[in-house]
Formats: sequence, structure tokens, C-alpha cells
Amino acid sequence: MWAKLAFKLFRQELKRGELNIILLAIALAVMTVMTLSSITDRIGLSINQKSSEFIAADRGLQSNHKLPEEFLTKAIDDGLRTATWYGFDSMLFAKDEMQIAYIKATDEGYPLKGQLKLKDSFDGEEYVTDAHPEPGNIWLSDTVFYSLNIEVGDEVEIGEAIFVAEKILAEEPDAPFAIFSSSRRVLMNIADVEKTQVIQPGSRVSYRYLYAGTEQQLDDYYAWLKPQLLENQRWYGVKDRQGPVSDSVNRAERFLLLAGLLGIMLAAVAIAVSARRYCERQYDPVAMMKTLGGSRVTIRNIYIIHLLLVTLFSVAIGLLFGFVLQVVAIDLLSEKMGKALPAASFWPMALATFTGVICAVMFSLKPLMDLFDIPPMRVLRRNLGDSLKVSKLHLLLATLTVFALMCLFSRSIMIAGIMFVSCALLAAMLFGLSRLLFTSSRKLGLKPGNSWSLAIASLQKRANANAVQVISFALAIKLILFLVVMKNDLIADWQSQLPENAPNGFLVNISEYERTDIANFLAENNIQQTDFYAVVRGRVNSINGELVARSVSAEENEKRDEEARSGVGRELNLTWRDTLPNHNTIVKGEWLNPEENELSMEESMAERLGVDIGDELEFLIGSQRFSAKITSLREVNWSTMQPNFFIILSPKVLSQFPATYISAVSTPTESKRALQQLVRNHPSVSIIDVDSMIKQVRSTIDQVATAISFVLVIVVICGALVLVSQVQASLHDRMQEVVILRTLGAKATLIKNAVLYEFVLLGLFAGIAAALFSDVALLIVQYRMFEQLGNLHPAMWVYGPVVGAIFVALLGYGLVAKTLRKNTQGLVRAL
Repeated sequence: MWAKLAFKLFRQELKRGELNIILLAIALAVMTVMTLSSITDRIGLSINQKSSEFIAADRGLQSNHKLPEEFLTKAIDDGLRTATWYGFDSMLFAKDEMQIAYIKATDEGYPLKGQLKLKDSFDGEEYVTDAHPEPGNIWLSDTVFYSLNIEVGDEVEIGEAIFVAEKILAEEPDAPFAIFSSSRRVLMNIADVEKTQVIQPGSRVSYRYLYAGTEQQLDDYYAWLKPQLLENQRWYGVKDRQGPVSDSVNRAERFLLLAGLLGIMLAAVAIAVSARRYCERQYDPVAMMKTLGGSRVTIRNIYIIHLLLVTLFSVAIGLLFGFVLQVVAIDLLSEKMGKALPAASFWPMALATFTGVICAVMFSLKPLMDLFDIPPMRVLRRNLGDSLKVSKLHLLLATLTVFALMCLFSRSIMIAGIMFVSCALLAAMLFGLSRLLFTSSRKLGLKPGNSWSLAIASLQKRANANAVQVISFALAIKLILFLVVMKNDLIADWQSQLPENAPNGFLVNISEYERTDIANFLAENNIQQTDFYAVVRGRVNSINGELVARSVSAEENEKRDEEARSGVGRELNLTWRDTLPNHNTIVKGEWLNPEENELSMEESMAERLGVDIGDELEFLIGSQRFSAKITSLREVNWSTMQPNFFIILSPKVLSQFPATYISAVSTPTESKRALQQLVRNHPSVSIIDVDSMIKQVRSTIDQVATAISFVLVIVVICGALVLVSQVQASLHDRMQEVVILRTLGAKATLIKNAVLYEFVLLGLFAGIAAALFSDVALLIVQYRMFEQLGNLHPAMWVYGPVVGAIFVALLGYGLVAKTLRKNTQGLVRAL
């Protein structure tokens, strides 16, 4: 019986258009969440899949010891693909030459992601291979060939074994980005390690275990693995790896999450406004039902079923259009990016459905409960029941719902908190200021009878309703402005870190006497370079006279002296500078005095070591000791392709020690072969090529910028929906005003201008507030989320009020215009 009545009511109201506002709001909210989540999810997957090539797998496990066999067996049983490699330094001998190099011993599964590139000769072309070094053969980087003065096919001795230098190793997918790491690399078959007898007890060996599979498979395996990991074992993904690629992936995720979050917030606001209006439209039908004998229980059951029908119908429509829209959007994005994007997970559909249902129910719950208290006398006295409109419980439920959705989508309390708090403060301050402004508008002294006076009188009459409208308008404008600036400024700041002439390689291990020759060679071949940075290897020995712990082998690492202070545990690359390097910012203290024993330390290292300004560090270089005092802490932008250092000392301290030098170079494609000649002329010099990393970072930035452009369109549509919902909610009151004004003889022009001016004032006030809070929120987001120096955006202070006034005026007046064109008799009937 209840279901039948509820369905009949739903069908009748659907035909009459009574449900248009809430249906459109819920459907568009679901469509928005579905579309945005799918786009951000699929682009995020695309970025992660491509970036995972830089660790040769989806996940990796680093250990100082071999893993038990059961670890790999469990991974295979869970459906994961696996590969293993060991890494260690060893001396190579060929003819009368010797050279230390980094050996990577791999099994046949390596790499799980990415590609190996080889060359058959020094002048040959690079090519991709799926092959693997056969036992007895090794692949060497070209710098090893040059250092040993050998050709392809010559024999090389490693430990107790002799190998054939079969190929030139041109590129590894997971080569380390550490610019001080060796570019002299050797790839061998893992089966050959034992016969070299290089690995002995106490040897420093890095064991890497690689895994590839679905996210669910990887998560399940890690859940089993985590309790069994030792302190010196680390599970990692591409986002955990230090370097520009991991930084770009992490930053891309934050951009996409933030962009999608703005759309969800607007969708929630639209549903909140529409749900309130939906419940208000039911006051008269409920009063009529009570007059005809309907009990509270019967009416409650009818409207609960009615609300569920409205919600389910709207969610279904939203999911359908969301699916179609995201398919179209993904096709366009795939065409622009030149590649197919991976399929989305089930998460976007689940989130969209949850958003639609939870918002509709939570935003309508308290107003719906108020419906059942409507007195039957409202049939005769229409003002009865209006006192039920204000509810703190409804406000609390709506607020908690929005915050819960923000946390669910962003999966970050910090991101959700920044946006939620800024919007909450905006809403609270706007409500108070709007009430103050609108209730005091009678003191402005405008002459009665003109449009401005009528507009201000209308604002004053509906002070509470207009204050809520201003909040909705301001939130919509704020989020749109926020996304526009994020797209134009924050993305631009990100791109500026990698200009077209950004260094794409590093020359390391340059001797003092080679600097002039190398600089001349680079200039002759049109290769740009940065300054030469001196590099001295040293270790922190003590802090304020207290010895620090250090480790030189896996065994010592496990038996580290518990009484010693925690230290870096390895040698550091130290340098000296007179001036602060680019892309470094002093966050505490003052830059060092070149004539004193002073140093500047990177802030995260200072935090890790527990040191601050004024602390004294003793360094050990070879057998020599010296001390220096910390005078400043620096923030370093590690994403730039520039040499960066944790510790920079004054020239007085470090310049007395022998040093090698490093320089970043920007090499055009046509000059690549010139660098090979440079290495032939200077065999001790190594080249670190980061071209592929730069291309990946730029590709990530382009994908994020494209996605945010599309998100911006959706957010603007959501913003328009919020405005439509608010204007539609006030149409009934406006009809009454028009009828009264016409009855009193007001001209059509006066009424039209008054309505237009009212929306201009609402939009102007909302735009000013939106600009203010957008700029404040952007400052926080830039600093906390993207680690950029915050800066004000003056253009926003102009665009906010102007766009607000024009946008709200055009949209508001356009919606009311139909009402203004009706004759008085038609308006009375509509009431």
C-alpha cells in the first residue's frame, strides 16, 4: 500500500516537473563523481604504469640478505610475476687494465617492466632486447669498454671467472638516478655469480626482488609479507624511489586528487540545496494528507520510499551519463596523449553511487523528518510550518557528510582538511557578513521607487535566504577560481622546473686538470653546461663531540653500537660553495661565511640527525678530521635536474682536500655522439644520462594538465548547477513579490532591473569573498601539498568579483526571466 502510493506520487511529480531540481542535482553529482573519478583513476594508473618501468617492476623488495625460498613461492602462488637481481661492486681486469664497476647479476625474468637497450658496436644504433646474458657472457656499459680499452668480444676477468664482453649495455630501465652513482655497469647472468667467488662473508651486496601484478595481488602479498620484514629490508614502489620520476608521480596524484575533490564538493553543495528545496515542496502535500486522515507513520513510510525512488532513479541516470561521458573523455584524452589509457577500476562507480545515495539521504533526512510535524492547518494558513526550516542537526549532518566524502575521495585528511576548513570558514564568515550587510541595507539612503532601492529591499527582506545563497555562490566561484589558478599557475610552476633547455645528463668524476679541456670541448659541440661542482667523499664522525653510528657491511649494520648516536651510516658527497646554489632556499639561519669553518645542511637531513643551528659536526675524510658549525638549514628542490647536496661547506674547510668535479649538461640529440668521444678522450669521466626520466616527467605534467582542463569544464557545470538550484529554490518567493509589485503598479522595467541588480550584488559580494578565500587556500596548498613558495594572485581579485557579478547575474536573471514574462493571472495560478 505504502509502496504503491509512494510510486504513484513519484510518477505524478515526475510528470509535473516537481522533481526536476533534485533529480538533476543528484544525477549530475553522480555523473560528475563518476566522470572525474574515472579520469583521475585512469590517468593515475597510466602514470604509475609508465613510471613503474623506472624500477623495472610494480613493486620491489630490497634486502641485505637472500630471502627465504618461501617468499618467492608465495608470490608466485598469489599470481605475481617475479624476478631477482644482486648488485655489488667488483674489480674488472682486461689485458693490462683494471677498473672497478657495479655488477648487476639478473635472472631470466628481469626486467618485469621497461626495456633493456643494447648496442653491437660503439657507433651502432641502440635496440631493444628481450634477451638475457647467457652464462659466460656479460654486457658492459660503454664507459667500461673505454676504461679497460677493450672491444666487443674481448675477455674480461671478474674474480675467479673469465667472461666474454658480448654487448654494449646502452640502457637499463631501473638504473639509479643518483648522479654520483657509477655509470660503469655490468650485466651478468645470476648463475655466474658463484663461480666468480666475489661474494664472501661480510661483502656488501644488495639483493633486489621484483614483483609485477595487479594492485590487489600486490596488496595481498604485502599484507602477508609485512610482518616478516626485517629492519634492513624495504618494500618499495616507484613513488618511494628518490628522484624526479617519483616526485612527479606523487605530485601528479595530488593535482588529480585536488581537482576531483573540487568537483565532488560542488556536487555535494548542489544536492544539499536541491534536497532542502525538495522537502519544502512537500509541505503542502503532507498537510493535505493529514487533513484527509493520513497518520504520521503512513506519511513517513510513503515519503521514505518516495525519497529512495528519487535517489535510485537519479543515481541510475547519473551513472549512465557518467559512463558515457567518461568514455568520450577518455577517447579524447587518449587521442591527445597518443596512447590508450588503462581500464578504470570499480572504485569510480562505487564512489559515485555512494556519493549520490549518501548525499541525498543525509541532506534530506532532517528536512524529511520535519515534514511529519507539518500541522494540517497549513492547508488554510500557509505560514504554518515555516519555523521548521532552521535546523542545527541538519547543518551538522550535511557538514559531516561532505567532510566524509572529501576524506573518502582524497584518502588524505590533510588535503580534505585544507579544503574543508577554508570552505567552512568562508561559509561562516559570509553568513555573518551577509546578514549584517542585508539587514543594514535600509541605512544606505537610496531613494524609494528606483531599481537599486528595490533590489536592496529584496535583499533585506530575505536576509537569511540571501545569506545562504551568497554562501553557495561564493563556494561555487571559489572552487572554480581555485581550479583555474591551479591549472594556470601551479602547473606552470611545475613546468618551469623543467624548461626546454633543462640538463639531460651529468658528467661526473672530472679531475681538476680536465676541467678546462672538457669545458672547451662542450662549447665547441654546442653543449650547454652548469658550473663545475667540487665533490669530496667524507663521513660525519661525531655531532657535538658525540660519536655517530655507522655501518660498513650487512653484519655491522645489524650489530650497530646501540650507545652511539644515530648517523648517516655511509659516506656523503660533500662540496663547497661561496654562494647559495639555485633551487636552494634557506629556511633557517644565515648562509655560511666562506672564511669560517661553517656548513649549510639540507633540512630533512638535519631533522633525521637531530641537529640544529649552532651544532658542530666533525667529518672524517680518509684519516683527516675537521669540524664545522651549522649556520643554516636549506630546502632543496630535488626535482630539478641540477647537482644538489645534503651538506655544503665553506671553501676554507674543504678546498684543501683533493676533489673530483661534476657538471650538468644539456645535450641536443645531434650532439649525443660527441659525448661518446668525450668519454673516449677522458676515460675516467662518467656520463649519467637522464633523458628518459625528463621525458617521463614532462609526459606526466602534460597528462595532468590535460586532465585538469577537462575537470575544469565539469566543475564549471557543477558551479552553474549550484547557482541554478539556489535560484530555483527562491522562485516561489519571487513570484509572490512580482504579483504584489504589479498589483501596486510597478512597471515591468523597474521589476526586471531590480531583479538583475539583486543578482549583480549577490554575485559581486560572493566573488569578492571567493577571491579572498581562494587565494588563502592556494597559499596553504602551494606550501603544504606541492612544496612551492606561496604567492598571491592579484588577477584573482579582479576576476573574482567581475566573474561573480556577471556569472550570477546572467544565470540568475535568465532563470527568473520566464517568471517575469508571465502575466499576473498566470503567476497567481502558479502559486
